[in-house]
Amino acid sequence: MKKMETREFLLHARLDPQELKAWIEAGWLASGRAEDPRLFSEIDVARAQLIQDLKADLGVNDEGVAIILDLLDQVYGLRGMLHHLVSAIGAQQEAVRRQIIADVRAAATLAGAEPRRRNSVRKVKPQ
Repeated sequence: MKKMETREFLLHARLDPQELKAWIEAGWLASGRAEDPRLFSEIDVARAQLIQDLKADLGVNDEGVAIILDLLDQVYGLRGMLHHLVSAIGAQQEAVRRQIIADVRAAATLAGAEPRRRNSVRKVKPQ
């Protein structure tokens, strides 16, 4: 993944240095290191663009931006853990995989949260 210094990041993200400083202090952006020069990635550019969209296009205030970014970070982390879990299950013998799947379905049913199949569509009754 390409790393860029602050000047290049500011150009790509269309930010001014004061905004960047405020966003780093708020924890919305984290450069690769606290040293000078700071290094940023393309993911940081996308995150900055998301922040700009939330604030300018959707009118989200700073507290809302912080909450949204925190939730997105949690989802991203959970997706990563789920990927590792699926890989670990896939490395098991067939009988073990089948038992794990059966146990997960049983637990979901008990919790009242039957897992949805990929690409399934919920039908909503019109009001």
